[in-house]
Amino acid sequence: KNSAFIILVGAGFNTFSSYISSQDIVQRFTTTTDIKQLKKMTYGNGVLSIFLATVFYLIGTALFVFYNQNPALAQTAQQDQIFASYIAYQLPVGITGILLAAIYAASQSTLSTGLNSVATSWTLDIQSKISSKELSFEKQTKIAQYISLGVGIVSIAVSMVLANGEIKSAYEWFNSFMGLVLGVLAGIFVLGAFTKKATSLGAYVAFAVSAALVVFLKYNVPSVTSWAYAIISISTSVVVGYITSSIELAVTGKKVNTLDAATVFCDTETDESLRGELEGV
Repeated sequence: KNSAFIILVGAGFNTFSSYISSQDIVQRFTTTTDIKQLKKMTYGNGVLSIFLATVFYLIGTALFVFYNQNPALAQTAQQDQIFASYIAYQLPVGITGILLAAIYAASQSTLSTGLNSVATSWTLDIQSKISSKELSFEKQTKIAQYISLGVGIVSIAVSMVLANGEIKSAYEWFNSFMGLVLGVLAGIFVLGAFTKKATSLGAYVAFAVSAALVVFLKYNVPSVTSWAYAIISISTSVVVGYITSSIELAVTGKKVNTLDAATVFCDTETDESLRGELEGV
């Protein structure tokens, strides 16, 4: 069984990974060009996230106690359907409708944000590079619409597979996916932000090694919990990337032109300069 420590730390690293590599979250923090306001947003979001996570886990604990005291009621719902089953069958009719409406509204908001993020990333970061000529705004909009449609169809197909497959918990599967994919990207971010020796070669090698390691663990070492994937991928990326970068620099004699403003080594003067540049954008 997973220990509470591994779950808490693993979930923390998963959240950390999404906050620095997931477009739908990052774009929310780019809505301001004021560094002070950005810091307030970050701290405020952190406090609210911890509060909401605590509330959700308390709800889960309460449901666990309720269905342990009423085991016959748990026979009619699968693991991922316990909360929905409780809302539908155990709450008064009026409260049930309000909660279901709130859940559907929140789901719609999350889905629309995700679709917009994927469409934006593809149009601005990928399509613009593979296209031989500059795309007009109308063309970009049309491409984004097609991408949204395609991703929506794939998402429906994946949800159907998850609903009818042998996956016991979609939440744990999602966290496994987060640790597998976003954890590798987070490791590259940490390598670049917390060291001054990161090179492109080091980043590529770190990406390949950490991704291969986590995939190997997932399919060959089932005893390693999925909650540890993000911890493993980030740690591996940093260690492998730093060693590879150091060796490359020692062999080639090159020097890394590190942008301090993009690292944790940014001092107060640099921070003020960066703030002025951002405010002028």
